[in-house]
Amino acid sequence: MKSKGKILIAVILFSALFLWAVQPAAMAVYPERPINAIMPYAPGGAPELIFRPLLESARKHLGVPVVILNKPAGGGIAGTQEVAQAKPDGYTLLLNFGGGEQLVSPHLQKVPFDTLRDFEPIIMLSYFPSGLFVREDSPWKTIEQFIEEAKKNPGAIRYSHPGVATVNHISALSLEKLAGISISGIPTGGGGPALNMLLGGHVEAAQIGVPIAWPQVLARKIRCLAYSLPQKSDFYPGSPTYVEKGFDIRTAVNQGIAAPKGTPKEIIQKLHDAFAAAFKEKSTQEVLERIRFAPNYLNSEDAAKYIAEMYHYYGDMIKKLGVTLKK
Repeated sequence: MKSKGKILIAVILFSALFLWAVQPAAMAVYPERPINAIMPYAPGGAPELIFRPLLESARKHLGVPVVILNKPAGGGIAGTQEVAQAKPDGYTLLLNFGGGEQLVSPHLQKVPFDTLRDFEPIIMLSYFPSGLFVREDSPWKTIEQFIEEAKKNPGAIRYSHPGVATVNHISALSLEKLAGISISGIPTGGGGPALNMLLGGHVEAAQIGVPIAWPQVLARKIRCLAYSLPQKSDFYPGSPTYVEKGFDIRTAVNQGIAAPKGTPKEIIQKLHDAFAAAFKEKSTQEVLERIRFAPNYLNSEDAAKYIAEMYHYYGDMIKKLGVTLKK
């Protein structure tokens, strides 16, 4: 009996040691297959301008492709929910973490996720402002003229935007509140479709990410009446900020990457290191400058603090302005 007991104890100890030994080894093989990265907007939006080259560069650091899947339903809500509910194994990531659907929507409506509890921030890369654009042949050459027209004809001016409660949408709602005007928003599911609606003459204005629209500014097809950085940027010459025009609108679209809550720290670190290495590459930095995204690198810990800070900033701003989702 004693010998059998000793054998049983030995087997248990061996099994425990074996499991302890293979756990790091199993973690070390991550990733074993392609990683899905959910972009909660329609194809062609401003965030893809940085994420596509970044993820292509990250492939050589991870050894597998990171595949962008566009999920534009619900103004970014559906894609965000999918990641929040995904298995925390490192194979489903959220792109553009820090957008309006995570920082703004929860303060305006019930959403099926908790921004501060359901995600593991991996890295913060950059951000860009929102801008109010009209066609070059528009009669409104300045934001003052735009506001004057909106006051004369409440609700007559239609503007396209990526989606309800996105940072772009909240920028336009803030302008309405601060300027005392009423304009009619049309959500499109992404910055690309919103820009196309403006170019096609289907709306009189668009509130969208500045980088996706700026090539059309340079081509003299549209003009930017104002953008939402706290101070002027050399990236956007010839256009004013909302702040300098007397409107305290300092919104920005953040380009972060996150994983579902509970994703192992070893995986988060491996992903961070791969994305950070790709972000620091000269080719990526050249893309960043060309597309006019402002660098804002933060590691996982600092990204979590930044997201929490901005989450409360938008909450306070929405409460102060009394912004609602009336359209």
